[in-house]
Amino acid sequence: MTEGRTMRGVARRHPVLVGVVVLSLCLALFFAGRFTVRAIYWEQHREEAVAGWMTVGYVGRSWGLDPREIDARAGLPLPAGHPLTLEEIARMRGVPVAEVIAEVEAAVAALRAERDAGRAP
Repeated sequence: MTEGRTMRGVARRHPVLVGVVVLSLCLALFFAGRFTVRAIYWEQHREEAVAGWMTVGYVGRSWGLDPREIDARAGLPLPAGHPLTLEEIARMRGVPVAEVIAEVEAAVAALRAERDAGRAP
């Protein structure tokens, strides 16, 4: 084979093109790995019991519900800046965390019932 027909020859003649292809492959592998890790994580954490360390966003994602709907139903503040955990919300309100968890659980139950009623034939 001649120099021009081998991969080494192509790389010597078109170094920028080869660099772009390699970079594209690296990015594709990175995002494929990231997608796989997230898919596996959320598959293991579906419909997880509500706990004080969770944010409303985490609860929403775990239960497949809109976090802002959970906020509205439970009477929780919308996140401004960083999302607050249920423990932080309870501390701000001056109530036990169990009370906030109960409100979130009631909101989740109501939203799930509505969602499931919408699926009924």
